[in-house]
Amino acid sequence: MNNIEIDNIKEISLLVVMDSIKLNKTVVYHDLFLLWSQAFENMDIPIYMVFPDHKDELYSFYRFYNTDIHYISDVGFINQLGCAQEKNVFGKKYKVISPRMYIIYNEKLIEEQKRINNKSIKKLYIKALELKFEKFIKKLNCKTKSH
Repeated sequence: MNNIEIDNIKEISLLVVMDSIKLNKTVVYHDLFLLWSQAFENMDIPIYMVFPDHKDELYSFYRFYNTDIHYISDVGFINQLGCAQEKNVFGKKYKVISPRMYIIYNEKLIEEQKRINNKSIKKLYIKALELKFEKFIKKLNCKTKSH
């Protein structure tokens, strides 16, 4: 995984990289996060979505949603994460962005999922909860062992 430090992002967060919001596949992925957004918000785990689209295009898309999802327009960051790739289709080269999800913990990427579906979102959600409550869980485990 990339050794990238992320500044100005909360201690435990979900970072999602997606292709253009104009693509149907991206809208389907986005809608999946709308279903999960309340669960993440309830546990104070913010979701940051990074798109290659211009911020004005993103604003015209997300202004209809009342969620705690943060929308970011940053092609350079997508490249830095290694999500932008060239594909050869019938001799023509196309630039595509492979969707990825990451858990950010203490300003570092610590967990990556290359597929976006309910199962992988759930896996990252559980991982984020474990990180968020690891000290509390350790205390509970110590108390139950001593009794």
